[in-house]
Amino acid sequence: MFTDEGAENLAGAGKILLRGSATVGNRLTVGVFDSDGIGNAPIRYQWQQFLNNTWEIVPNATNKTLTIDTSLLNKQVRARAIYAGADNTVKTVFSNRVTVATLNPIVLENQKVGTRNWEITHQARNNEIAAYAAAASVNRGESLQFKVSLARIGQYTIDFYRLGYYGGTGGRFIVTSGLLHGSTQSSPTINPNTRLVECNWSTSYTLQVGDDWTSGIYIGKLTDLRTGKESQVWFAVRNDDRPSDIGFQAGFTTYQAYNNYGGYSLYNYNSCGSQGAGAFPLGLQLVRRLLCQKSSGGNGQRAYAVSFDRPFKSINLEAFNNILTWEYNMVRWLESQGYDVSYYTNLDVHANPIQIYSQNIFLSVGHDEYWSMEMFTSVEQARDNGINLVFLSANTAHWRIRFEPSSTGAANRVMVCYKQDWELDPLAKVDPSQATTLFRSHELNRPENSLLGVMYVGDYGSLGGNMVYKGADFVVTNASDPYYAHTGIQDGETLSGLVGYEWDAVVNNGFTPSGLVVLSQSPVQQVGELPPLPPDTNVNITNAVRYTASSSAKVFSCGSIQWIWGLDSDTVTNPREDIRAKQIAVNIFADMGAKPQTPSAGLILNIR
Repeated sequence: MFTDEGAENLAGAGKILLRGSATVGNRLTVGVFDSDGIGNAPIRYQWQQFLNNTWEIVPNATNKTLTIDTSLLNKQVRARAIYAGADNTVKTVFSNRVTVATLNPIVLENQKVGTRNWEITHQARNNEIAAYAAAASVNRGESLQFKVSLARIGQYTIDFYRLGYYGGTGGRFIVTSGLLHGSTQSSPTINPNTRLVECNWSTSYTLQVGDDWTSGIYIGKLTDLRTGKESQVWFAVRNDDRPSDIGFQAGFTTYQAYNNYGGYSLYNYNSCGSQGAGAFPLGLQLVRRLLCQKSSGGNGQRAYAVSFDRPFKSINLEAFNNILTWEYNMVRWLESQGYDVSYYTNLDVHANPIQIYSQNIFLSVGHDEYWSMEMFTSVEQARDNGINLVFLSANTAHWRIRFEPSSTGAANRVMVCYKQDWELDPLAKVDPSQATTLFRSHELNRPENSLLGVMYVGDYGSLGGNMVYKGADFVVTNASDPYYAHTGIQDGETLSGLVGYEWDAVVNNGFTPSGLVVLSQSPVQQVGELPPLPPDTNVNITNAVRYTASSSAKVFSCGSIQWIWGLDSDTVTNPREDIRAKQIAVNIFADMGAKPQTPSAGLILNIR
C-alpha cells in the first residue's frame, strides 16, 4: 500500500527521508515511510535546528517542505513527523540531521585538483592484469574487496580516482594501494546449462572508503609493473539517505550483460568465440569450443546467466558495456554545472529502492537496458509518489532480469536473462509471469512506454558503423514548450548528431501516459533487427517526450542513447556539444526543482 507521503513497505516501521539540496536558497522536502502503514489522519510536521547543544524549532516551519534561508546557514536541521499508523497508533519519527551550506558537496569536490591519469594508455588486452570488485557500490565509511589476477606472478598497483569535471580533466586521484604482490588466480568455472562464467577469486586488496569521500563514480586503475599493462574496475560510492536534487543511477546491469569475459555474455555475437578465451587455460578453451559446437553448431551461443564475479573484458574495445562511453560525459556535465548529485547503481535500486526518495529526480543515462521487475516497480512507484524521472537514455528497461546468489552465496551476484528462450527457465516453466524476457512481452505486459512515455523501436545495427558516431539530427517539435525556453529554437530546427545509436519512439499499444507532449520527431534509418512492436509503428522516427503523472511528478525521455553528447563530448568521436542542448537540460532539471550552482556562461536558469 502507498500513500501520498511516500512508499510504505520500503522501510522499517517509522522513517523519514529528506530530499533536495541542503543549501541556501533551495528546499528540503519530507517523505514519511512506515512498513506498518499510515493512517488517514493528517501528518504534523515540525522542522528543527540544533542550537546550544539542543534541538529547537525553526519558527513557522510546520510544512512538508522547508525553504532554506541564510538564518539556517551552517546549522544542522532535521524534520519531525507525528502521524497515526494504520492501527491508529500515534508515532513520532525524526529524519537524519543535515548541515546547511552555501555550496553543495559536488561544487566543493570539483574545486579540488584533477588529473587525466585515470585514463588507460596501455590496455591489458590479454588479461595481463584483470580484476573485479566484490560489489558494484559501497557506502561511505565501508570497505570494498578487489579480486586481482595477473598472467604472471609479479607486482602491481591500484590507483583510485573519482570521475567528475575537475576543470576539464574528468577525474581526481584519491588514494593508491601502494605496491602489491600478485599471482595468477584460478580459471573461471562454466555452467554447461546456463553458460554462466564465475571466477570466485580470493581477495587481493581491501579498499577502506573514507567517511568523507564524496558520492560518485569511482575507478580503480590497475597497473602490472612487469608489463606496464593497465585495466580498470568501476564502482560507485554512495552516501545513503543524503538529500540531494538528483539521484544518478549507474547502469551496471547493462555493462555486465554485454561483458564476455570468459567467453560468454547475454549476446550471441560475442559469446563462445575467441573473445574472452584467454581467461581459460588451453585445455579449458577446448572444452569451451566443444560446448559451443554442441549447443549452436559452431555459432555463438549466448549465456542465460552472467556473473558479477568476473572482470570486464577489454573495456576500451567494447562500447556497449563501457561506463566511459555512456555515463562519463553526463557525470562531467552535471558536475561542471554544480548540480547537487548523489550516485548509486541499478543493483542498489533493486535491493534498496527507498534510496530513490532521497532525491527530487531519478536520472537514467545512456544505455540502461537491463532492469529487474523490482527496479521497474520501484521507479514506477517513486513516480506515483512524486519523484521526478529523467531518462537521458534509450533502450531503457527493455529486458527484464532477475538476480540470484553466487555459488558462494553472495546475494545479487548472478544476473539471469533467458530472453526469447524464457520457456527454458525453470522458474518461468512454473509461472510464466516470472519470465526474464521483454517487459513488453505478453507474459509480463509491462511495456516500458508506460513509464517512459516512449519505447525502444530501432537502431543503426553495429556500433562500429559510421552512422553511430555521426548520429542523426534531433528535430524539434512543439518549440514553444517551456523545455525549449531561452534556446531560440523553432519547429523543424535540428541539433546535430544527438540521435543514435539506438532510439525510442511513441507507440500505439494502449500504454502511453495521458497528457504526453512530443518534443521531437527525428527521422532515422533503421538498420538493426527490429524488436517486437505494434504493426503500425514507424521505426524510422524517434521522439523525445514529457508528461506529468497524476502525482504531479514530471517525466522526460530524450529517446536517444547519445543525446548526452550534446552536453559534453569529451573523448567522443566527432564532438557535438550544443549550447541549446545544455539549455534544454537546464530547463528540464529546473522544472523538477534542481538548479546548478556553477552554470556555464550563457545558460539561463529561470524557465517560467
